[in-house]
Amino acid sequence: MALWEYSHKHIAPVSTASAVQASMLDRMWPFRRDPSHRIRSSNPYWLLRSGMGDARPTLHEAIDCDVAIIGAGITGALVADALVATGQRIVILDSRDVALGSTAASTALLQYEIDTHLTELVAQLGAAAAAQAYLACAASFEMFEQRFPELLATSNYRRVPSLYLASDARAVPTLQAELAARRAIGFQCAWLSEAELAERHGCRRPGGILSALGAQMDPLCFTQGLVAGLERHGVRLFARSRVTGIVERGARLRLEVDGGASVDAAHVVVAAGFESLDFLPQPMVRIDNTYALVTEPLQDRSRALTLPLLWESSRPYLYMRGTPDGRLIVGGEDVPFKDPVAREALIGRQVRHLATKYRQLFDQDLPPMACAWGGSFARTPDGLPFIGRAPGAHPALLFALCYGGNGITYAVHAGGMIRAAIEGRTHELDAVFGFFRTSKEMAA
Repeated sequence: MALWEYSHKHIAPVSTASAVQASMLDRMWPFRRDPSHRIRSSNPYWLLRSGMGDARPTLHEAIDCDVAIIGAGITGALVADALVATGQRIVILDSRDVALGSTAASTALLQYEIDTHLTELVAQLGAAAAAQAYLACAASFEMFEQRFPELLATSNYRRVPSLYLASDARAVPTLQAELAARRAIGFQCAWLSEAELAERHGCRRPGGILSALGAQMDPLCFTQGLVAGLERHGVRLFARSRVTGIVERGARLRLEVDGGASVDAAHVVVAAGFESLDFLPQPMVRIDNTYALVTEPLQDRSRALTLPLLWESSRPYLYMRGTPDGRLIVGGEDVPFKDPVAREALIGRQVRHLATKYRQLFDQDLPPMACAWGGSFARTPDGLPFIGRAPGAHPALLFALCYGGNGITYAVHAGGMIRAAIEGRTHELDAVFGFFRTSKEMAA
């Protein structure tokens, strides 16, 4: 399928105060046709920065393996990494090439903070389970760093604090209650007043929670490097090999691949972002579009290099981070997913909204823009992932659905949880990250 073009003639300038903005916006349209359009629109910053990498072969025959993984993004790669030491024969299939779907579209803000407040999660899951979910997200940072020190260094991974802003005065009591809940389970957090936010970060907000723990990275570069290492250890990867069906064959499963090829496997792991929903026995999530832009390098690059991860309490929320080359990534303006054409058509409008929100936050125009893109993602009712066996699914069919704003931190745990399921073991996070958790939101 192709990416529909959209003419810049229908797009007003991002900022009427800046002719440069209009010029930059003009150069964004029309977009090139691209088969990745189902998940994302246009070319994200990471793809422009790191490139698409080497093309992998397409599967044209019938093969068999021990574990077949659908999805060559960061989640599928981390699952394969957790399994490669077991000596099992692993095959990865993707309808595109390595990391060219949701991973490339990610803005890669790594946070322990879940989109659902800890205080809200306590009401949904109970205090112990809510704390376990938050603490697991926090633990993922050290797990990640210990497992991939060299690869993360080449992927511009860097610890940075996270700043959660109250969107208005009405949100202040809620965030202060959230601050107390986080501190109660051991998180290092501080409240910044309106004056402190203005002085330290130039923000115009009534207050916010500053957390010491957070990180950012280049997810495309990381995934490309990880996959290359997996291939050196015997993992086979086939690109442009879209799985069209999963057929039960006793205790095993057969993947039917577009073009007539097939893969027989003892276990299948579906880790294909929101496209994984094609293989779920029943719908369990909703799909939204999110939009992001990256600026040209700032005149004062130190601002981008010292900026914390920024996000705010309104829903949908504005989020922001810096890049290693002194740019800003600004995202948000989520809307329900309708189809790729509608997502594409909204980019200009949503980018203008992002520019307006930036101006409201910092009392200055958005710096000149380099590019913008839209992507589709899934979210669960409680903001937690679905990892493991799904209700009604074949016992050999597993899912690593790391949805919501914490996709990468969830994916760090997905490999261990999937490996435990394949080996017939329970995992300590099954009760909070598995399909069978008890949540009031899920029941609703």
